[in-house]
Amino acid sequence: MPNLESRLREWLQHSVGAAERLDAVVVKTTRYLRLSMVALVIGLAVAILYEYSKSRPMGGGSEHCWQHSISAYYYTPVQLFFVGSLVAIGVSLIALKGSTELEDVFLNFAGILAPVVAFVPTPNIGRCGPILTDAKNRADNISNNVNALLAMAAFAFVVLGVLKLLNRPVTGVPVPTAHVNEAAAHRIAVVGYAVALGLYVAATVVFYVNREWFSDKAHWIAAITMFVFIWFVVLSNAFNFSFTRAEVVTNQTASGGAGEAKPAMPVNRYAVIAIAMPAAALFIFLMPFFGDYRAIWLEATMIMLFAIFWVIQTHELWNQGLRTPDAGVTPAQAM
Repeated sequence: MPNLESRLREWLQHSVGAAERLDAVVVKTTRYLRLSMVALVIGLAVAILYEYSKSRPMGGGSEHCWQHSISAYYYTPVQLFFVGSLVAIGVSLIALKGSTELEDVFLNFAGILAPVVAFVPTPNIGRCGPILTDAKNRADNISNNVNALLAMAAFAFVVLGVLKLLNRPVTGVPVPTAHVNEAAAHRIAVVGYAVALGLYVAATVVFYVNREWFSDKAHWIAAITMFVFIWFVVLSNAFNFSFTRAEVVTNQTASGGAGEAKPAMPVNRYAVIAIAMPAAALFIFLMPFFGDYRAIWLEATMIMLFAIFWVIQTHELWNQGLRTPDAGVTPAQAM
């Protein structure tokens, strides 16, 4: 027993202190947040497919059936995973830092809207599979959960405002060699905070003044706006990737010998996805053969394209966390 006690004490003493370098910890945290979001999307897809394998139309019939939208799976056994995954994805989008301040603002807005999509379900219940929540329970759920969400958001706004006023710099993290326009970044962050606060106040007023309108409209307003901000994230990455890689190529060309060939510009896959998202939405909206299932096709396509974007970006930023012109020179070696 004394030997076990001494070994335990020795192990605890050796456990004191940072496990890794600060830059490696930051990169790993970002990496695992990104991977967790991919896992959540996969889990939601499996939950919906499993429900499809068990579902039958409410009016009778032996054929499997789909709900008319992914949102309508709130009313099926998928409900818990649907709500939980949207909340977790929303928190992750807010927690993750964008490579630019503009991308960070877009991520934050998408993350803020995700829980609204979860807590204010679509009023279109659908007619496929068992219905777990009726109109009365839906109203009670909205009342409880949105009140809690508004309180949480109020706390977050106060804390962020105080932190911004204190303006304490982040210390202990290596300073990047790439040029950072702190004044422009600060302006973008302040404008983003002000717009988010204004929308929060407007949503709070509508929720308490006209609960029926809020319950009927908030889901689709939040869902559509969330996908718009997700597209803004993809679009900002397309531009940032182009500008950053052009600077890298210019620097490599300037530092190379006279006889060396100019480095090739990599394919901007973010631009392809940024074009594909509105093109796919327009195609689904205009083509009549999607019929009543237009919403689920649109949601599934947007989620799939964003998941592809997320995997590509995660692979690109695997070793550095953020995209900077000098990222290829001194990446954080973490893994």
